[in-house]
Amino acid sequence: MLVGRLKDIVNRVDHVGSATVVDLAAQFGVAVETIRRDLRVLENDGYLRRIHGGAISVLDDDEGSLAFGARQLHHADAKTKMAHLAVPMVRGGDVLMLDHSSSCWYLAQALPDMELTVVTNSVRIVFDLMRKPRIRVIATGGEYFEDRAAFLGAIAINNVREFSADICFYSCSAFEEGVGAWDNNETNAGVKWAMLRNSRANVLLCDKSKFGRPAFALVNRNERIDCRISEDGAIGTIRRDEGG
Repeated sequence: MLVGRLKDIVNRVDHVGSATVVDLAAQFGVAVETIRRDLRVLENDGYLRRIHGGAISVLDDDEGSLAFGARQLHHADAKTKMAHLAVPMVRGGDVLMLDHSSSCWYLAQALPDMELTVVTNSVRIVFDLMRKPRIRVIATGGEYFEDRAAFLGAIAINNVREFSADICFYSCSAFEEGVGAWDNNETNAGVKWAMLRNSRANVLLCDKSKFGRPAFALVNRNERIDCRISEDGAIGTIRRDEGG
């Protein structure tokens, strides 16, 4: 059983998702080399995973049970490719729904500063799009979950229902061929269900690491997914209103 500083380090990394050696050394008032030794011990015992300059959590790598800071670092190349494949689907004047997944955060980073309205339950996406003044951003509000950097729950779901979007971009914890997109829990899935129901088209951002994984709550059935984007390309097309 972990005690003292080792336990506190694991709690910190699991809560935030990732932490640097320098930050941990400052937080615990010890030398950087001491933290590096601690991280080696904790990695050997399976409590975290070391990366260059720090460590990340080893909680499940899905769109919810792993803190946002760590999810940002997982499969970054794939998420960057998916974002760049998704951007050409967006037209000036569109209203978009973006869920709180790290895949949608990569898409938000890639969006040009153009006339758009984005409805999102992701705090990180709200803050990042503030740097793009032509994009109007609407936060859903609701109960805030710090580890997911997102608004979830009944209030968030009810607020999403007040809007209508052209495209919902979303991700998932797992994808099963012939069935559809899954999430790890109904709390995450609830807001995504509302976003999907209030959007004319939907695009699933799903890197190949999620294929065939187990999950709990069905987000969207395969036949209702208009377009699925992985790092290998896009399958399907999105619906557009006449003249839209």
